[in-house]
Amino acid sequence: MFAGAGGSGVKDMPSSHSQIMPKKCVECHIYKAKDEENNESLDSESPKGGHTFRIDYRVCLQCHDDPKALTTKWEKEITPLLKRLKDLLDNTKNKGSKAYREARANYYMVISDGEKGIHNPRYAKALLRYSISSLVSETLWR
Repeated sequence: MFAGAGGSGVKDMPSSHSQIMPKKCVECHIYKAKDEENNESLDSESPKGGHTFRIDYRVCLQCHDDPKALTTKWEKEITPLLKRLKDLLDNTKNKGSKAYREARANYYMVISDGEKGIHNPRYAKALLRYSISSLVSETLWR
């Protein structure tokens, strides 16, 4: 998802983060906040950051004013698309069709991201919209 590749029916769309973050995943997921004056860790007992691989939103504050608002916005856009696609997948009669197989793969790619596409929301939305459109079109033309 972060690389924006591997989905069906949508051109590759690397996340903007993948292009500006030389350490890729480690940039955020192994981030440890530092006290700039003393160059010491601010949260040695914190359950976030470090080698836990859990995100510490303070890393996002280096570039974004309100990262939680951004992730909330993206989830509000992605969650209904996931639900719509899941409903279509569950109710598709021809589970052997190319459209179904591609849509199912795209669905699992987005949910396997663990953050509902947050690592690359533009790509996640494109995959979900393409998949929804393909399944709806297939149903209409049967």
